[in-house]
Amino acid sequence: MAALSELVDRFLLHERGAANILPPESVIAQARAAVEFYAGFAELESAPETGQPITTAVDMSLSEWAVIRPLFLLYVERESALQMEATRSMGAEVFGRNSSEVGSDISLIEADMPRRVFCSPIITV
Repeated sequence: MAALSELVDRFLLHERGAANILPPESVIAQARAAVEFYAGFAELESAPETGQPITTAVDMSLSEWAVIRPLFLLYVERESALQMEATRSMGAEVFGRNSSEVGSDISLIEADMPRRVFCSPIITV
């Protein structure tokens, strides 16, 4: 298990260091949003107390992060695309997919999330 903040740090430092244009606070916000979406369909192994918000201190198992990570990456990509699209008026050349293209991929993963995280205990008689 690893804290969400550790997973975000790993992403920022080792996976997308130079390619990431977002400030760390924005990447953390995208991670929290992805975890909150996941938590709407499955209980986190180390969930915060009832009524408490999900923070970067929440521990994530490898299996939870494996399901959440693709959504997190898309959220980061969409936020990056929005930032790049905002700089277009200043003459910056936009690269990568635009936010609406990423948004359609996000919609697909979000729609599939209930099926991906569904788990029911097996009961034998």
